[in-house]
Amino acid sequence: MMMHPVPRGRAPDDGSDPIQYSEAAITLGADDKAFIQRRLRHSLGGYARPVREDADLGSQVPTMLKDLLISSDKLVSHSCSIARQLHLEQKWMSSGGLVMTIIGEVDGKRCVMLAKMEHQEGMRVEQTTNSSGQRTYRAEHLRDLILGDGTRVFKIGLFTDAPDDHLEGHVVDDQQLQGGIANYFIQFLGCQFRQQSDVQTEQFFRVAQTFISQRTAKKPEANARYEIALLAEMQKQSTVVQPEVFAAQNLNEEDQELFVQRIRDAGLSSKSFPKDTSLIASKIRRMRIQTERGADVLAPPEMFEDGSLRVEKVDDSKSQIVINDAVTKMSGASGKRSSSEKAQQS
Repeated sequence: MMMHPVPRGRAPDDGSDPIQYSEAAITLGADDKAFIQRRLRHSLGGYARPVREDADLGSQVPTMLKDLLISSDKLVSHSCSIARQLHLEQKWMSSGGLVMTIIGEVDGKRCVMLAKMEHQEGMRVEQTTNSSGQRTYRAEHLRDLILGDGTRVFKIGLFTDAPDDHLEGHVVDDQQLQGGIANYFIQFLGCQFRQQSDVQTEQFFRVAQTFISQRTAKKPEANARYEIALLAEMQKQSTVVQPEVFAAQNLNEEDQELFVQRIRDAGLSSKSFPKDTSLIASKIRRMRIQTERGADVLAPPEMFEDGSLRVEKVDDSKSQIVINDAVTKMSGASGKRSSSEKAQQS
C-alpha cells in the first residue's frame, strides 16, 4: 500500500504541487491489515456500483491500474501520479484526505484499489505521574496521519479485471446519497457506469431504431438499408457491439457523427461493449414492413441481403415491395385497422 496526503480543494492553477509524496510502500502488520480491510469492506458492502473503462474520457488512470494488476514494480511512481491527478480533478470544496493505492486480493484474484480516506488529527492520552508522584495524564496532540474507527472512507475504486483490455471494477462514494458517485471521481478513474451486457445491447438496439426512424422518415429505401444493417449487426456471432464501426460501415456520412453522439448520450460507449441479444431475440429474427394502408410484411433479414425482397420507390409518395419466393399459404389474420377502416368508422 502507498499513501499520499492530498490537500483540500483543487490543485493550484499556477502548476505548483503541494503534495508531500511518500517514497516507499507502507509496512503493515497483521492487525494493521485487518483494520484497513474492515474499513474498506464496510464501505464496499453498501452502494458499490459496477464501472467499466471509457477510453473516450482520455484518463491515464486506467492504464496505470492495468499495469498494477500485472505487476507491483511501478507502485510508487503510479501511486504518486494517481494522487496528483485526483488533486487536479477534484472540486474546490472537496475534502482533504489520504489517497491510498492498494494491491491485494479479492476472491483469490489480484486487485488494485484506490481509496480516499479522511485525514484526521487526534490526541494520544496516557496515564503517568507528575513530579510529586501524583497520578495524572499526559496528552499529546497528534498532527500525523492516523486512522481510527471513526475515520471516514470517502471514495473507493476496486478493480480486478481488464477484459478485452478495458478495466472493470466497482466504485463507491460515501459522500453521496443512495449510490451516487461524484462525477469528477468517475472521470478521474476514466470509467463509466457498467450495465449488464443484455441491458446495454437492448438499449443500443432501441436507440438505433429510434434514430433510424427519425432520420429515414419518408425514405423507405434508406430505412430498409439501415434496418437490415442493424439486424445483421445484432445477429452476428461477434461478442461485442462497436457503434462507431457500425456507423462507418452502414450509415450515410451525414448520419454517422449524429448516430455516434446519440449512442454516447444514452450512456453507452461509442467504442465497444459486450453483446448479449437475449432480451431482443424475438425482435431481431425478422424485418417488419408496414404500409400506410395497413399492410404488414414480415421477412427474415437474409431475404433483403440476397435480393429476394426489395423495397423500390415508385414516385414521391409511393413505394412497392417486391418478394421473390414460393407462396406456401395465405390466410386471414388479425391486426391493426387500416387508415381507411378508421376513416369509414369515424
